[in-house]
Order: sequence, then C-alpha cells, then structure tokens
Amino acid sequence: MFGESPEFQSFKGKISDNTLKALVSQPFKLKHTSPVQAEVLKLLPSLADPYDPNGPTGQDRPVRDLLVKAKTGTGKTLAFLIPALEARMKYLDAAVQKEGLDPDSQEAARRRRAIAREEVGTIIISPTRELATQIANEALRLAHWNREIGVRTLIGGASKRQQLSDWARGRPDIVVATPGRLRDILENHPDIAQSIRKAHTLILDEADTLLDMGFRDDLEGIVRELPKTPERQTFLFSATISRPIQQITKAFLDSNRHFIDVVPVDDSPVHAHVPQYHTILPSAEHQIPHVLRLIAHDQLVNAGKSKILLFLPTTKVTQLFSTLLRELKKSLPASRGTHVYELHSKKNQSQRTRTSDDFRADKSGASILVSSDVSARGVDYPGITRVIQVGIPSSSEQYVHRVGRTGRAGSAGRGDLVLLPWEKGFLTYSLSDVPIKPLSVEELQSEVTKIAEKHDADRDAFWASAPPHTVREYPPTVAKVLAETDANIAALHDRLDEDAVKETLAALLGYYLGQTGALGVDRAVVLQGLRDWTTQACGLPKPPHVSDAFLARLGFRDPAPKGRDYKRRANTLSDGGRRPPFSDWAERGRDVRRSGFDSGRKTFGVAGRPSGYSGDRERRPSSYGDRERRPSFGGRDGERERRPSWNRDSGERRPRFNRDSDASESSRKFEWD
Repeated sequence: MFGESPEFQSFKGKISDNTLKALVSQPFKLKHTSPVQAEVLKLLPSLADPYDPNGPTGQDRPVRDLLVKAKTGTGKTLAFLIPALEARMKYLDAAVQKEGLDPDSQEAARRRRAIAREEVGTIIISPTRELATQIANEALRLAHWNREIGVRTLIGGASKRQQLSDWARGRPDIVVATPGRLRDILENHPDIAQSIRKAHTLILDEADTLLDMGFRDDLEGIVRELPKTPERQTFLFSATISRPIQQITKAFLDSNRHFIDVVPVDDSPVHAHVPQYHTILPSAEHQIPHVLRLIAHDQLVNAGKSKILLFLPTTKVTQLFSTLLRELKKSLPASRGTHVYELHSKKNQSQRTRTSDDFRADKSGASILVSSDVSARGVDYPGITRVIQVGIPSSSEQYVHRVGRTGRAGSAGRGDLVLLPWEKGFLTYSLSDVPIKPLSVEELQSEVTKIAEKHDADRDAFWASAPPHTVREYPPTVAKVLAETDANIAALHDRLDEDAVKETLAALLGYYLGQTGALGVDRAVVLQGLRDWTTQACGLPKPPHVSDAFLARLGFRDPAPKGRDYKRRANTLSDGGRRPPFSDWAERGRDVRRSGFDSGRKTFGVAGRPSGYSGDRERRPSSYGDRERRPSFGGRDGERERRPSWNRDSGERRPRFNRDSDASESSRKFEWD
C-alpha cells in the first residue's frame, strides 16, 4: 500500500540534528520508518512551523492539524512525538527572535528558558495511566540529546503532590496526561492552568478509546480552556473513524486538516496473522486445568521465550487467578521458574508501574502477566507469545485490543479465548467476523501431552533451538508433571478461602449482568452459571446464597432460578433490560474478615497462610445484599480518572508464596510515590 518505508536518515534537514541523532543512534537505533511515521514526517518541516497570525487565511493557510487512522503497535507514538518536539523548539526560537534578541546570545537562552517554564508546549492526552507512562518515557528518549527539554506527567492514580512538585522544578515542554487529572488541575490549580492554557499543540492518542471510556465531556472541557484553532495545533490518532470520532474531529480540529490512513482497506478487524482459538468448556470444572494447559503449551512450543498475557474480566477474579497460578506453578513445564506478575486497578500507580516495567524487562523465558483491562490497549510489552482471555471481554473491540498485544512488529503470536458454556453466545453476537477457530479441551490436552513426551524423549534436541534464557531447563519428566495437574488443583480446592470466592462471585455477577445482550442469554442463566462456577471451578461444597434483595439491586425482576435447566435456555435472547447499577455491587466486600481483598493480607484466596490482617472488622453476612449501600463508580478497570478509590494509595502487602523472586527490580524512568 505504501511501498518500502524510507529511512530516518532521509529526513536529514527536515528534522533537527539532535532529534535525528536520537532516532538513528542512541537510544532508539532505528533505520527505517514505519508507514505512519513516514506519512507524518514527510509533512515536516512545515508541519512544525509556529502559527503565524499574519499568514494566509482560509483554505490557503498551511495545514497544521492531523487526523490519523492507525492501529496500535505501528509506531504512531514516535509519529506524533517527533513533530511535537520539533514544533516546541521552533516555537521557542521564534519567540526570542520576535523580541529582537540574538538567538545565540546568553540573554536569548535565558529568555527561552523563561518562556519554556511559563508556557506548556504540547499536551498529550492518553486514556490510561500505563499508556501515558509509556508515552512519557518515549518522549524522554526522543529528547535524549536535547537535555533542556522537560517532560511532565499529570496522571490520575499517582501522587498529585509529587506531580505538582515536579512541575514547579522543571519545564513543561511536553505534558502527558490522563483526562480526569488534567481537568482537575485546570479547575483547581490556577497557576498551572495558566501555563496549560498557552499550550500550542494538543495530541489525542487512542481517541476512540478515550470516547469508549466516557471521557468526551472531559475532553470538551479541556479543549475549551486551550487556544482556539488554527492557533492551537491538534493531532488526533485513532484506530477507527467512527461517527463519534468524526464528531470530535469536526469540533476539535481545524477545517483545513490532513487525513492520514495507514490501515489497509482489506485489513482484518483483528491482526489477521495472529492464529486465534476459542474453547467452549464442557463445564466450569475444566476452566483452571484448561488455562494451565494453555500456559504449558506455550512454555513448550516457545521454550525459553514464553511470555503470556492472561486477561480476566474483573479485578477480583484477576487477584484470585494470580494466587492460583502462583500456587500451581509446579504443574507447568517451567515449574517454579515461572514468573507470575499481577496487574489491576487495586494496585496503586507506583506498584502498577513497577509491575509493568518488570514484566516488560523479563527475559526469563517463562513469564505471565495476569491482568484486568488496564493492559488491554496501547501499552507495549515486547515479545508477547500468547494472549489468553478467560471469560468474555467487554466488547468485540476490547477483544481486538487484547489480541493486539501479541504478534506485533511481524513477530509470531497466538490468541486463546476460554469460555464457560453459557458464554458461547458471545462468539455469535460479537465475533462473527473474526477468524477464530474452535479448540476442544481434549484436543489441547492431547497436543500438550505429545509435545511433553517429545521433550522427555530427547531434551537436548528440544532445547537446541531455544534462545538464551534464564529459566532452568524443564524437569526430565514433563509429561508426568502435566499428568498431575488435576490432582494438584483438587488439593488446592481444600485451601481456597470461601469468602474470597464469594467476593469474586459478587464482582462477576455485576460484570456479566451488564453483558447479557452480548451473550444472548437471560440473567437467570448468568446467575446459575456463576453459582456453578464457585463449586465446579473453585471447589466450594455448595453455591453461595445470593439474597433476593441483592438480586433486586442488580436489576433482577425475579429471584434466583428455581429448578430451571439453564443449559436449555442458553440460546434464548436477553430480556433487553438496562445495565445493572454498578453502585449497588462495586467495591463490595472490601472490609470483610478473611475475604482476601484487603491490602494487609499476605495472600489472596488461599487459606492456611500467614495473614497480615489486623483490627476488628465486622464479618459480612453470609448472603449478599444485606450490607449498607454505598456509592461507587464502577467495578471494572477502565475507570474514569476522577473516580474515588477507597484503596488506591494503600498499596498491597501481599508477598508471594514461592521463595524465588517473581519479579526482579529494574530501573525505571518515571516513578511515582
């Protein structure tokens, strides 16, 4: 579509020497541009020229605004950072020249620094904290040879005091922000707001995700505070050009804008080169064994380089699965050499940043990041060999974004979707256009067994083609280890904390009852299916009681199904009811005795371990819905940045059970307290 991409060196003279040096030498060491980078950079140097109020008007004025359709993983971050950095330096040079100063004089240098501290250069708005952090670190790398350039972050969930302190000490040449924190600063900190209101460039990254997460009002409020077009230059990057994207394009960008589309016309909605498989489990009891076998399969077919992203629907089930995997590592080929990382919104920003950095840097050859949707979009983890999704994602788009974490930059990858019997409607209603193949439990088990036997028969040949790795080679009898999976899970059932499973059930109910339309089932089917999950997958002796009062708050017209065979109704259409009110269930059970969700607990979901619990807490009644209601802002991870979090800053003091370290400390560029 675009032919061979030009080399960065071909833009010499259009890009400043120090910026080009950072690209082709340290720290990036790049040679060729990506298609989106080539399309944007060919508009330089004029794209970075400062606004001239006395220049041509109407359709004769130079193009300054960009609407760019590009997928994640295409190099778009550099595509907007390069012109942003170039524009900032040109703006400062023009400002001192406008005052009649010799650009090479010390007085001009002092004045340039003063302007840089008083006026923001570029504001980059990102939908998630993790992506914002990644962009900020990329900006620091790009400014490697421009030491005077300052990069600031205004990110929700991190210490605002620290961010304000950093702002006072440095230059806001490039500001990377999440919408809620940025709007908070504009409304409550007039000194900083004054600098932000002078920003000359605005960049919206992952604009479609910003809208999907409900940030349109925040974006409109922010744009009202900034200079108007064409004085303000605006770049909008989005993977799709939907009607809402068209609407904000018309509202935020100048009418004389340039459209760049680097998504091929016949491009699949999912990365077509990534093999994708779905498994409809016969029953919930197969869920944990099947997930373990998928991980084992990846550790065998990608020996020495296995790096897995495991997505789950809610924070609480993410916590539960993280603990289960740490306990069941002995059932995997890499055994205790498997590094398990955990990422969700209950961890504070410092912990999340550390976890992301450690997993990104992990070269053990056997690592797993168990995550909720905080890692679904935009964040780049090099070398992901497989994405496993347990349970349905919130939408088909979210499925795409998750699968997009693997198979990047031409590398191989794979996606697996694991569904319970009553979730199969998601394939029909949401993934009908996705090239996803069926994979049965028996087929996977047979394939894993064959590969394990091949390993055991000739270990030297098996490891001959493996890349350098730090994980020790697998035990000589991997097939025997895998054969003990079911027994190990059964033994773990006896130690599962019943309260933790109950709290996970409450969170899953709130999530899935808002997805009945995507599933094509009645709410009663969801309730019965999740209650069965607690006994079949988690080993509870009987399903937890769910009170009628709690069900009523979730939008049930009738109490729990009585004597119904939910399998017979698995294909019935949803009742079309409205989404259940999250405020009635989210954050439930945080202050409960031995629930496994409090930050002081040393483990989650497994009994018989040392507990960090202290203080007297009222034990939650055995049936849901009998506690006093309190306000909440949603129980999933794509939360708005301004919503309160009752556990955001407390951290999680939950040491892992195994004695080997799951994650070594690595140096970080951006850190927050």
